[in-house]
Amino acid sequence: MHFRRFASLVLGGWLAGSLLLLALTAQNARIVDRLIRTPVKEAVDYMVKLQEADLRVLMNYHAEEVNDWARQSWETVQLVLGVVVLLSLFLSTGGKRYTVVLCVLMICSVVFQHWFLEPQSQRLMQATVFVKPDQMSVERDRLRSLETGYRTTEILKLSLGALLAWGLIKRGRRHHREADVD
Repeated sequence: MHFRRFASLVLGGWLAGSLLLLALTAQNARIVDRLIRTPVKEAVDYMVKLQEADLRVLMNYHAEEVNDWARQSWETVQLVLGVVVLLSLFLSTGGKRYTVVLCVLMICSVVFQHWFLEPQSQRLMQATVFVKPDQMSVERDRLRSLETGYRTTEILKLSLGALLAWGLIKRGRRHHREADVD
């Protein structure tokens, strides 16, 4: 079996899924404003029963719950994908050590997100989701810091993944040229 090719395929899915999740969570945060500004006709009857601030709080709560579920689910999938890529790299012939190190670093970033950042974010989200936007909240500031840390870790992981993909492509081209020479 071509373990390097399989690792490249799985890594591509991992990176694509991570980019998709970043886009999904960013869109979830923005969609609340769009739905409040331009609701569909059927929703207007329900929306007039609540003040805009209360409606925004409920919709933000829903968006945060969806984002949390998506992040937790994707983190679990990423751990599985990371182990598959790592095993494929380990089993590939002529593998380079730096590709394994990059994959381990990617897995470590997911572990950091899953067992450190996400539980703290969930706890703070529960404490701040029903606080009015105009009220001061130390927990909300801490939550924003954790969300920034999560995005930064995600960008770091994607950068490591891009380096890993580049290394696999470079190595594949080199092996292909060597096969052509023989």
